[in-house]
Amino acid sequence: MENTMKNKALTLMLCGLMAASAVSCAGKGETSSATVETTAAATTAEAAAETETEPATEPTTKVTVEYYEGLICSDNMTEKEKERSSFREFTLLDPEKCFSLGKFGRNRYCLDPDELVSVRKIQDSFHELAIYDEQLDTPFLVHIITPPNYDENKEYPVFFITDEIYWMELIPIMWNMINEGEASPVIFVTHGYEYSIDGNANETRVDKFTLHQKEFLDFITDDLMKTISLNYKIDESRSVLFGHSSGGPFADYALCNSDKYEYQPFKNYIIGSPAFSDSYYDDNPYKGDIDLSIIKDPYAFQREFDYFDRNEAMDKNVFICAGGRENRSFEDCYGDNKNMTEEATALYERLISHGTDAELKIYEDCYHNNYVEDMLKDYLKQNFPPEDKTQN
Repeated sequence: MENTMKNKALTLMLCGLMAASAVSCAGKGETSSATVETTAAATTAEAAAETETEPATEPTTKVTVEYYEGLICSDNMTEKEKERSSFREFTLLDPEKCFSLGKFGRNRYCLDPDELVSVRKIQDSFHELAIYDEQLDTPFLVHIITPPNYDENKEYPVFFITDEIYWMELIPIMWNMINEGEASPVIFVTHGYEYSIDGNANETRVDKFTLHQKEFLDFITDDLMKTISLNYKIDESRSVLFGHSSGGPFADYALCNSDKYEYQPFKNYIIGSPAFSDSYYDDNPYKGDIDLSIIKDPYAFQREFDYFDRNEAMDKNVFICAGGRENRSFEDCYGDNKNMTEEATALYERLISHGTDAELKIYEDCYHNNYVEDMLKDYLKQNFPPEDKTQN
């Protein structure tokens, strides 16, 4: 049982993004534009061995994916980025369309048949956004999931989730909590990579979350979230960013560098099981070909990236969490350095020493990822309590 948990946790540690599309990002509207045709490519034997979602045979006819006009892009985006960004039809439930857009298809998504059924039940709430970043030269895949009884004239907080390949299974669960009156409405935004990119690869995740934190935060803040705010009514004062494992250090980086941006898309941050050793422990056997020597200041996180040298106080809310038994899963990832539970505790202590509104919760009997579902459900209920419908 422990080995099974370890394997699953290690898989979670090696996560990632996605790849390309090409349609213009013009004026506002919801009219359908020209359909983009792509020929479904034969997938590799490796991808076929990992999942049964791959089409049984290569299609003999062209698979079409429909893109839509009307995306209002951030003024910070380049012309190339705008040209390669667009809303499109929801492809995740159609394996042939996924594979037509990239060789990995939906292989890297942790969705079993029952979870796919749950996604299908709320598929009308999914809006799929293909968005390209020139600075990172990466095509990303983003899903925007509107709440039950969505009102386009009403403002909603965003619940932003990195690593959608791992946490997509939780979206229907939290969506149904809202539908059943256990929490007030939010717009879920899940971030991933186009189907041509291996989102499970350590090189993919650590490249964006650690090696290119600044460029990735530029994209999230000035391109992606600004674009979402132009297409949906967003309440930034209640919005939250969640990052776990390798995404944990990125959520911390985003928090501690948020003061450098004019646009403030998030008031709240969830930092889960932060793998800070990604930036400095070169003997990590799972880092692949990543060269950590390019990181000029690998321990900057211990100074909160000098946030408190630039600011007297931090006007953000921070929830930090980890499993109490993380060290059993990842001893070889950090050597004699702090494990993720210890790093989470140290981060909390540093933040509260500066008067930051921070909370720490250690799930004592849990490993790296088996606490996340309960944590997110509790966070949703506590921070977005049900609306009082008796009030006008």
